[in-house]
Amino acid sequence: MMDKKVSIKDIAKIVGVSPALVSMVLNGKAEQYRIGEEVAKRVVETAKSMHYAPNLIAKNLRSGKTQLVGLIVTDISNPFYSAIARIVEDRASELNYTVLISSTDENLKNTERLVDVLHNKGVEGLILVPCDGSKELIQGLYESDFPTVLLDRYFPDIDLSSSCLDNYKATELATEHLLGQGYKNIALIAYNTEMQHILDRISGYEETMKNAGLGAYTHVRKVDILNPKPDIWKALEELINKEHADAVIFLTNMLAINGLYCLNEMNVKIPEDIAVIGFNGNDAFNLFYSPITYVKQPIEQIAKEAIDTLIKRIKKSNYKSKLFLGPELVIQKSSLRDA
Repeated sequence: MMDKKVSIKDIAKIVGVSPALVSMVLNGKAEQYRIGEEVAKRVVETAKSMHYAPNLIAKNLRSGKTQLVGLIVTDISNPFYSAIARIVEDRASELNYTVLISSTDENLKNTERLVDVLHNKGVEGLILVPCDGSKELIQGLYESDFPTVLLDRYFPDIDLSSSCLDNYKATELATEHLLGQGYKNIALIAYNTEMQHILDRISGYEETMKNAGLGAYTHVRKVDILNPKPDIWKALEELINKEHADAVIFLTNMLAINGLYCLNEMNVKIPEDIAVIGFNGNDAFNLFYSPITYVKQPIEQIAKEAIDTLIKRIKKSNYKSKLFLGPELVIQKSSLRDA
């Protein structure tokens, strides 16, 4: 039986560095990405001692330009990310680049593996939607100086380029609209995560309520990111029956879809019993018996800025761009008091 093939991840574990950094060194790019001589030497020596067999395609591409970039999203079946991928792919084609697209399913190990795989395929840069717990991986990409743009999500203390929504402004708009309609007991349902974009959305809601003198009526419920529906049901039951919430904001598209299922099954009428605001456009929002008000992200701009920034970064090593793009509130029947 053949021995298990040694991977870049195996080498990274022994040396104590990221797989991305190992990939840089073994592809002859240690100097280009300012990796220290001592670390690079340890990587090479470890690879030799473990009889590492490099990816031949990557080896042949060391000194050339592949015109390949990677796009790693959390779930390509999510309409938001599929729309992003289509725009990135079209724009990259205009710039003579090809995009390799992968999904992580919000899983850190999948994210690490895909970063490794795409490096081995010779991508010149990455557009990446980070998942929960991926800060160390992102820090490694930053330290290796590999061209990377974060999309939709970001880490405020890692100085990487990003293209994101102004998430604070998004929930500020949504909350102000509900307050303007006369709703006061407004609840919010979010994922149980430490990702900054969700924290920013929570802050936009909480501070708007506080500034309106309604801090005592803030209700934030956090649900499981992988299996949200049971938690959403429980949260809505409590918010409606115990807290007597008169409006609810769902912080993502998938939370809103699951929330609407739950409210339907509970026979809760929208907006008569409770007003609803969701995130991102969805056909279901418009086809629902009470069309759903939602925060609209500038998807085309987010996607185009991400790929444009990445290509500029590939061509100019010190180029950086951090964008927080403005949201729009699409107002429909679900949030109107007298609809």
